[in-house]
Amino acid sequence: MLKNLEHFVQVLKIEKNYSSNTIVSYLSDLKSFEKYLLKRKITFKQVADKSELVKKYFRYLSRSKISSSSIKRKFSSLSSYFSYLIDRRIIKRNPLNGVYTPKLAKKLPTVLTVDEIKKIFKQSENTDNELLGLRDRCIIELLYSCGLRVSELCDLKINNIQFDLNVIRFFGKGNKERIIPLTFYAKEWIEKYLYQSRQILSNRKASEQKYVFLSNNGKRLTRAAIWQSIKKYVNAAGITKTVSPHTFRHSFATHLVDGGANLIEIQKLLGHSDISTTEIYVHLSKEFIDSEYMKAFDKKKN
Repeated sequence: MLKNLEHFVQVLKIEKNYSSNTIVSYLSDLKSFEKYLLKRKITFKQVADKSELVKKYFRYLSRSKISSSSIKRKFSSLSSYFSYLIDRRIIKRNPLNGVYTPKLAKKLPTVLTVDEIKKIFKQSENTDNELLGLRDRCIIELLYSCGLRVSELCDLKINNIQFDLNVIRFFGKGNKERIIPLTFYAKEWIEKYLYQSRQILSNRKASEQKYVFLSNNGKRLTRAAIWQSIKKYVNAAGITKTVSPHTFRHSFATHLVDGGANLIEIQKLLGHSDISTTEIYVHLSKEFIDSEYMKAFDKKKN
């Protein structure tokens, strides 16, 4: 077993402010590499002097069906752990020196048009299950009009919403406080959901009262459940694009750029620590506008 793992996790949590999802991914990557080493009867401590073995490991990953982004993340996980071992003087050198991972192709995310978003809204409003349909309509509204991450929605608590100030206030990635304006429509749908659907869901067995979004049995809603609901409404709306909960966040940012919003303000709204992460929406917006123009032009010709 990996030594000092419990302390390493604490370092990631407290010193690095990594999210729980990132930590879970890092641990999975470390254990995968450990299995690779165990087959060769080598420990993490011994691998410090075997950089060629580490190179072979990444060549092995490149030949497998693992995506370039996953390989990059595995490299980052190992790099963090080796740096930790060096700081504690368990190893003297980082075996990743001289190891190169594949370059990631810059891929612009999918964006929905306003009409497509309206179609998805409509499907959630016209579902047979009004109780869960109202909840899902509220979720989609917050994903789009507030640019929330799906993890933030799952973790959203009642006391995070300040109706008197029209804001959502909570800690997002890396425990950074984020204040998000509550739009008129977002506030309207949250109030409808809280006073109608949620009152019924919160009275059910095993209810987790402090969370805003609850499942049919009253438990906190999971990421997987939100994904499944959105997939259902997207398919019902006849949209063929690959849409995830994060697509609404991308659409939110792109539409703000299209409307002339300041990039620094968009950065604050999205909770990006680096402005370069937000700048993708400038390029995305141009491509999005060109694409929509060509579609409209083709319709006119037909």
